[in-house]
Amino acid sequence: MSTHRNADSNLNHIDYCLNLLGVRVWRTSCLLIAKGDGSWGTLGPKWDLPIEVPKTSAELKAAGADTLRLTAWQYENERPGTDLREVLSQQKDFATALSEHE
Repeated sequence: MSTHRNADSNLNHIDYCLNLLGVRVWRTSCLLIAKGDGSWGTLGPKWDLPIEVPKTSAELKAAGADTLRLTAWQYENERPGTDLREVLSQQKDFATALSEHE
């Protein structure tokens, strides 16, 4: 399975991408993105940070209808060591994360 992350300091966001879905994160918000016709586009509303990514089975079940949190959970499980959880929960400084991803 292909996953990647990239940052654009001009647009001031970080994309955490799986094969077809991903999460785009700005300093204070995030949203779901999807790959269609070869490019990434936005999908659904923006969510204010912080966002908590499920940690336990019970939290995962509770997030069952929340596509953004499920996508973040999946990304984290496919990319151990990612900083996505810390960026979404605002435990990691966004500017630091942005500079590390460029």
